[in-house]
Amino acid sequence: MHIVVTGGYGFIGSSFVALATAAGHKVSIIDNMTYAADFANIKEDIANSCNFEALDISEHDKLFACLNRLSGIDYIVNFAAESHVDRSIVDGKPFVQSNILGVVNLLEYIKNCRGIRFLQVSTDEVYGSISMGSWKESSTIDPRSPYSASKASAELFCAAYRNTHQLQVTITRCANNFGPKQSAEKLIPTVIRNVLADKPVPVFGGGTNVREWIYVDDHAAALLKIVESRNLQHHIYNIGGEAHTNINLVKSILELMGKNEDCIEFVADRPGHDFRYSVDSSLYETEFGTIKHKLHINLKNTISWYVTNLDWLRRSESRVIS
Repeated sequence: MHIVVTGGYGFIGSSFVALATAAGHKVSIIDNMTYAADFANIKEDIANSCNFEALDISEHDKLFACLNRLSGIDYIVNFAAESHVDRSIVDGKPFVQSNILGVVNLLEYIKNCRGIRFLQVSTDEVYGSISMGSWKESSTIDPRSPYSASKASAELFCAAYRNTHQLQVTITRCANNFGPKQSAEKLIPTVIRNVLADKPVPVFGGGTNVREWIYVDDHAAALLKIVESRNLQHHIYNIGGEAHTNINLVKSILELMGKNEDCIEFVADRPGHDFRYSVDSSLYETEFGTIKHKLHINLKNTISWYVTNLDWLRRSESRVIS
């Protein structure tokens, strides 16, 4: 199968590229190589086996010309996105360009090239906040940040193109990812780099907000199963994780790094901070099998990766910290 992976040098995309090539698929990567991408995210032998185009998917003409050059495309998997909530609160415009216009451009191309299947990698944040229980795929979406609003908008376009043009479009809504090669601005890398620099570890509000966490390779493997299936039973799949409060997650990292809790610094809460996310993954797991979450082991492996890849961490930090 020939799979085009947009955002393939990013955090989740690079994990998917590695798994897809190992499974014998031909992979072409499109990436704008912004602050969240790094050529070091993909091993050289894997990168050499892939086509690569440096391209912003919001640029319609350039995107179409690129895809026309990549003959025999079977699937487009879209990871390309602005993804940091705090950045969206400061300025939402870049999120419209990449997360909405970019997706529409991809859908327009597929509309004109019948037979290409499309996977839109979305987020559980489109649901908003839930105090009890878990969202099902049929639950009403209620995005509450510019980031989640842009991802929800992209989903609506996906549904509209699927219904209007009968495109083969699938959406996944995943929990928070963690693992090696995640941008330094995200929560877990921030805790790790601040501990390494002997700086206070910032925690929003009282740290009681609840998130589900999934290891990046487990998420990528779940997506590959969807891509490889020829008989999908649903249009939307939730992919959940292991639930923890932010403060307990931070304390776990500190314990694994041999630090006490004195370095925690509670800071002013994020505007519109959703309290709790939780998704029901039963549709996915009934069709593809249970995802076994091993947060403690994978958290330990993640810390070890950052500690032994300080050059990568400093390079990422230099791109996101003013």
